[in-house]
Amino acid sequence: AVELVEQGRAVFWTQLARFNTPLDELSVSGDTGAALAEEFKWLSFRLRNAFDQSEDQSPQIRQLTMQWDDVVSRIRMLPDFSKFLLPPLFSDLRKAAEDGPVIILNASQYGCDALIIHSTEYPVHESNVPRGSRIWWCPTAEFTLLPLHAAGPYEKKKHDLSHIYISSYTPTLATLIRARKQVSQDASSQHFVAIGQGNPVEGKELKCVAPELAIVAEHLKPVVSSFTSLEDSEATVQGALDALNHNQWLHLACHGMPNRTQPFESSFAMRDGPLMIKDIIRTNWQNPDFAFLSACHTTVGDKERPDESIHLAAAMQFCGFRSVIGSMWSVDDEVARQVVSAFYSHVIDDSGRLDSTRAAVALHKAVKSLRKEIPLEQQIVFVHIGV
Repeated sequence: AVELVEQGRAVFWTQLARFNTPLDELSVSGDTGAALAEEFKWLSFRLRNAFDQSEDQSPQIRQLTMQWDDVVSRIRMLPDFSKFLLPPLFSDLRKAAEDGPVIILNASQYGCDALIIHSTEYPVHESNVPRGSRIWWCPTAEFTLLPLHAAGPYEKKKHDLSHIYISSYTPTLATLIRARKQVSQDASSQHFVAIGQGNPVEGKELKCVAPELAIVAEHLKPVVSSFTSLEDSEATVQGALDALNHNQWLHLACHGMPNRTQPFESSFAMRDGPLMIKDIIRTNWQNPDFAFLSACHTTVGDKERPDESIHLAAAMQFCGFRSVIGSMWSVDDEVARQVVSAFYSHVIDDSGRLDSTRAAVALHKAVKSLRKEIPLEQQIVFVHIGV
């Protein structure tokens, strides 16, 4: 059941990830393996470019896909590569739960089910998970629209889920496993960019952007190797893309513009126009680690295909960010400023360095410290995705 759910989720992101499959072992396996690795990379590059184009590229996509499938078949004929790009087995998928259980929720006309995945046993419907543990939600269908991390009776003397566990989300189990494997090639240096656009070409002015970026700078300038701030006229589409080539950590404060019917056109509002999902997925950023998307609706995807998880936060994760904070609906400017300030005071570890694996706990602590000051719908608007 877990294997089938995994194959039916986030098909688009899974296919794009396959184009970026590491080929080091194949390349050094011999002359045939090296030649097939080069052919695979060339066809994957052409397919990615074809996907970026308009729909009239479908004949070319079909032809390239046939060639790509043929190369994959020939790679599987080589010794030690028989499982190349085959769907993962449960024995592999349960590694997603190494740092805490993953809860898969399924909804259909026949009923609703929850499967709790642990790293050392088969899936169960009930489990005694210790209080204070981290848990990961992997929702499907209509469950993708709900703030599962905020579930609870909301009655006096009763605890809600957010008081008991530290929640994160993942679109698929394989995505979480892949994020855990990603390690920065240069762990000694930490480069941070804060991008803020309070006066976009479209949309109302955001007066809290400048104060928010000032708070980020105050917390992080003494900690990171380099801190770059792009605001107003410098916060353009190309400026943002260029900055992310040189920084592993990102804070982005701007308008989030979801497009429920054309999700690849969902965007961040920059000074000169929209920075769209289709722009983001064309990039090849080096060693991205963490992104705080302080914008509205960054986890809102395609209403017709919720299982595809095509939204701004997922695009950042696909491009390599191991840990992402996004929002499920509109965020109040002042609330964003308060949450951001509290968050960055908790994400720095005992050695004085940023640690993206602390992001979920830092968000949990930030919201907990503000519960008496902000309304409920704003307490639960931010969610953590990834490690």
